[in-house]
Amino acid sequence: MSDNLTRYRERTYPPPYPDGWYRVAASGEIKAGEAKHVQCVGEQIALFRSKTSGRIAAVDAFCPHLGANLAHGEVKGDRLQCPFHGWQLDGNGRVCDPPHAKDRPLLHRHWEAIDYYGMVMIYHSARQGAQAPYRLPAEPRIDERELVYRGRYDAGEVDMHIIEFAENSVDFHHFSELHGTMRIPWTNIELPWIRILHEPSWFLDDALGHVAYFQDDPALEIRGRVYEKTRARALITFLGPGSIVKFEFQIPKIGEITMFQTHTPLEALRQRVFFRWFAARKVPRILISYVVGNWISQWRQDVEIWKNKIYRQRPPGVAGEGPLGRMRKWYRQFYPEGPADDPEGETGNGG
Repeated sequence: MSDNLTRYRERTYPPPYPDGWYRVAASGEIKAGEAKHVQCVGEQIALFRSKTSGRIAAVDAFCPHLGANLAHGEVKGDRLQCPFHGWQLDGNGRVCDPPHAKDRPLLHRHWEAIDYYGMVMIYHSARQGAQAPYRLPAEPRIDERELVYRGRYDAGEVDMHIIEFAENSVDFHHFSELHGTMRIPWTNIELPWIRILHEPSWFLDDALGHVAYFQDDPALEIRGRVYEKTRARALITFLGPGSIVKFEFQIPKIGEITMFQTHTPLEALRQRVFFRWFAARKVPRILISYVVGNWISQWRQDVEIWKNKIYRQRPPGVAGEGPLGRMRKWYRQFYPEGPADDPEGETGNGG
């Protein structure tokens, strides 16, 4: 894709980095006493893990003294030591005992960082230093080992804006058009005699303003006959602007699969996408692979659209295409410095 076309597409979209929790690494990538440099959400970040507490921390990658890369430094207890002049920073960005600023405590830019079910997450906000207004929820069934880790998939980099995943969830018309054909899981190979009949819905959480839900109750149609016994349920929970999304797949009489899908913007129109899933012990691995692989095959069909499209601020209303206006109104909360769509605050009337 040409740079001119990319710039043109970018100008049509909302700002690229809405406020939210973002996956920046796998927890296992950073062991106690280690540091790592990451680049995302328009920032350069040094992650490090305390030798004593095991706490993960995230600070601006470049030392406030003379700009050395802190990720190349050494972890000393709970602090990260600069490799250039030995300045030390703690996980809250405080410069501890700098040689020339004992009378003026320095506070270096930092992000709230947590370990979340095998993922290092940071809270990013356009308002520097803003505290996270919500927490990522605990998952008791994972904590109690009813659901156990069963796999991960690195989807690499995808040329899309992060808002596309949320927009996709309210575009009900495209499900039959793009996702009605069954594919062999993990592939793009179609099974022409099998159709997927989707029953999508979208709704908000009345108690948690940052949460939205997409639900689908699909069944299979094989050679023109609908088999109700194949009907399953997928509940997708947006924990913020689509930076982390939880899938709950209910398989009748067998068990449950919980999967996290994360989108981390590297640039305005480029996301790093990861999947990580847990399942009940009795769910066969081949069935887990079928369910997860089927979703990823369908998701890839959307990717082919997203990486070539622009954003329409005022799309013409089409009856039955879903609550697009409500979704965009909900999404604006993740842009406290400005609206998520056109400057007048208008949205499409597709809902």
